[in-house]
Amino acid sequence: MGIRFVSRYGHGTRQFAAVTTVIGVMLALGVGTAALATAGPHVVPAGGKVAGTGYAYWLAREWQLQFANTPPYKACQTMTVNGRKVGYLGIKSIAPATTSYACSEHAGRPLYVIELSAECSTFHGDHLTFGTTDAQLTKCARIEFRQGTPAQATTIDGHAVDVSKLIATTSVYRVHNAKGNFVTSANPSGRSAACGWGILLTGLAKGRHVIHSVAKITQPVSAKWVYTWTVTVH
Repeated sequence: MGIRFVSRYGHGTRQFAAVTTVIGVMLALGVGTAALATAGPHVVPAGGKVAGTGYAYWLAREWQLQFANTPPYKACQTMTVNGRKVGYLGIKSIAPATTSYACSEHAGRPLYVIELSAECSTFHGDHLTFGTTDAQLTKCARIEFRQGTPAQATTIDGHAVDVSKLIATTSVYRVHNAKGNFVTSANPSGRSAACGWGILLTGLAKGRHVIHSVAKITQPVSAKWVYTWTVTVH
């Protein structure tokens, strides 16, 4: 859910992916980050950072991975950022599906979990009716995300997380588009901007943790993703 609810769904239409997508949180059921903090995992608030980087950085990193690789994507990854290892929870495909993943992480290692997001790039057909300047790509990503009428419900160890408070918009970043990926271009080099949700987690104690996400969009098509990551921290 970048889980890739990245913004690319299907062939011939813009896919609404994760991250993540992203996986992949709109329900604030009265249990927020404060409750999670006492239970163990801590959701990094908007404006917070992990390894010196915030939500916009991780959203851009999510899309760079999505462009650079073709499915099946690696659902459990470890990245090194500013000398610190960070776990990355993604999905194997951005196509709507119900899927479960099992991941293993070291105690004390922060995690990034992809959620619903959208992107616009300089590649042909990948920026709606907008141009390809930095300002136009950023505007395109924001509008595409909102027009999808996204809704997402995510729980971490049974506690609901309001990801609508964790929305981020990236600056424009460079991407390398793998051959056969979700956009077609003779030139693999391009630029992109993204808008959407993600979750940064710290403080996961040893043992098993379950992250469950359900995401939906209604435009340009109706689609639903259901993803569960079971993370064993050792």
